[in-house]
Amino acid sequence: MKIFKHQGWLVAGVLAIGVACGAGCSDDESIGFDYDFAGGPSGWVEGFADYPAGQDGLFELVADYRALEPPLDTSRSALYIAGTNRSDDLWMYYKTEVALPADTTYVVRFDVEIATDAPSGCVGVGGSPGEGVTVKAGVSLTEPDREPDAGGWWRMNIDKGNQTQSGEDAVVIGDLANSRSCEQGPEWELKGLGGPSMMITTDSTGRAWLFVGTDSGYESRSEVYYTRFTAVFDPM
Repeated sequence: MKIFKHQGWLVAGVLAIGVACGAGCSDDESIGFDYDFAGGPSGWVEGFADYPAGQDGLFELVADYRALEPPLDTSRSALYIAGTNRSDDLWMYYKTEVALPADTTYVVRFDVEIATDAPSGCVGVGGSPGEGVTVKAGVSLTEPDREPDAGGWWRMNIDKGNQTQSGEDAVVIGDLANSRSCEQGPEWELKGLGGPSMMITTDSTGRAWLFVGTDSGYESRSEVYYTRFTAVFDPM
């Protein structure tokens, strides 16, 4: 198994690279992409969809790179994203482009760490603030982006699935609920997420897009930090 040296750490025997493979990758070995966002945003770009075009202010959409909040380590920063779900279906995500060997089929598995202050077992409008906000990770040959539908709503150009359902390009890896009870109230915690694997076959370019996001059924404000993201591609 080839080991690519880059800033990161070992995951399942692979030191993830988070950059183009180029001639250094072969199509018969596992390839990992690991991002520890404490070292910076690493080129990840935010996006929002499933709400009416022109309503960004109403939905109070925010995405930036900022320090974690107490009681977490406030000297550490991560990707932050937040919004107020007034459409019962707000999708908030980050994406980045990677390079792989061309014309190769992979099984892809994800390992994601988030920071969330949403307690477990709460009741909320449309859904709970924790379990009602589904986290998904995915990979697509098409750059994930929004485009307007006939009704003037922003919709994704890839199949991420809807709400708690996986799609062709994404799998459910968890939700925002942390270990605290609703009675204990909100407090920031780190939470590890993972889930079922998915398959993808690269084209002649070998380019692909990784993404991670939240699909909300909770009709109020949600916020989350992405502190770490790992995707491992195992050739079929």
